[in-house]
Amino acid sequence: MLKRLLAFSVSMALIVGMVPAIVLADETVQQPEEPATEATEEKEQEETSEEKLPEESSKVSAKEKKAKKIDPYIFNGSTLTINKNFSFNSKNDVPWNGIKSQITKVEVNKGVTSIGDYAFEECENLTSVKLPAGLNTIGKEAFYNCTSLKEVSIPSSVTKIGDDAFRSCSILKKVNIPASLTEMGTWVFNRCVELTDVTIADGAQVIGKGAFSECKKLAIVSIPGSVKTICGDAFKHCENLFYLDIGYGVKTIELRAFYDCGKLNEVTLPSSVTSVGDNAFEQCNSLQYVHMTDELAATIQKGVLPNNTQVVPLGNNPMTVKGKKATVKFKKAKKKNQTVSASKVFKFSPSGTGSNLYSKVKGNKKITINKKTGKVTVKKGLKKGTYKVKVKVSAAGDTNYNKSAVKTVTITIKVK
Repeated sequence: MLKRLLAFSVSMALIVGMVPAIVLADETVQQPEEPATEATEEKEQEETSEEKLPEESSKVSAKEKKAKKIDPYIFNGSTLTINKNFSFNSKNDVPWNGIKSQITKVEVNKGVTSIGDYAFEECENLTSVKLPAGLNTIGKEAFYNCTSLKEVSIPSSVTKIGDDAFRSCSILKKVNIPASLTEMGTWVFNRCVELTDVTIADGAQVIGKGAFSECKKLAIVSIPGSVKTICGDAFKHCENLFYLDIGYGVKTIELRAFYDCGKLNEVTLPSSVTSVGDNAFEQCNSLQYVHMTDELAATIQKGVLPNNTQVVPLGNNPMTVKGKKATVKFKKAKKKNQTVSASKVFKFSPSGTGSNLYSKVKGNKKITINKKTGKVTVKKGLKKGTYKVKVKVSAAGDTNYNKSAVKTVTITIKVK
């Protein structure tokens, strides 16, 4: 009996001792995953952010570099680089006012279309300017009194130059006016006393008031026919101007345009000129001959020319013209307009000097005449038959010849 009790006690002790080990092993093998909490998620996000931080820093750095490239302007100690359009209400608004005396070079980058008013006024040490293709506007007083600037190339895209833009650039020697120019302010190159080389491209439409006045070394000027108006005072006091070529197409020369150009000896006003303003050539005391049309001479008043100047009529412009006959097929004319060249309906011998001008006087409404080319258009629907059309024809003349007498001729159009 005693032996049985002892054996039972030993067995129970062994069983009790093994339970913690079994439970522990079970917990190790089957322990469930810890449930996610907000704190855990925040911790994971922080760890992720810390891992990506170097990459994000590199992105910020790239952005900073990009921002630096598009700074409105950059100054490196002597060169001012412009990267965007500027607009200033007054001289005091210019942000580089305090460093003007240090600027020796200006570079305006591509994409800039407008240089604001007063932008580089009185940059007295500025010697070089680079303007981009695509620039449209140069504002008023933009380069006023830049006394070290010798040359400027104005891009062919510029349509407007503001008042006083290059006024008093006292050593500026060379400048160009592009064909794109449609608007020029007042006194743009006034008092550019060293200016000797001026190129005005065919296509430019106006020479502004006082544009080249007091350019005392300017000796030769050619103005293309695209310039319709030479504004008042444009070349006043250009005391060394001795050669002046005014192209056919110029219509108006305003008051005092060439006042006191003391070395002018002879000038031809083309037949396109219809108006010359008061005192336009007054005080041009060397001016001996002015060639012009009889019609223009009749309008010239006292004071326009010096007293000793002789008016020479432009040469006569002989022209003979006869009407011819042209045939148009009815089948084609029934469906669409038909065009007949001028050479098929007009015969010239000689044709006259300068472009011919045509004006229909009488004839069927379905037959029209192009005023400049003389082409005859037969509009669709014109019935079969023979039609006579009266046309006035003349030659416009040019720098040396008057407008021709007007001839009236009859052309014949046959639709069959």
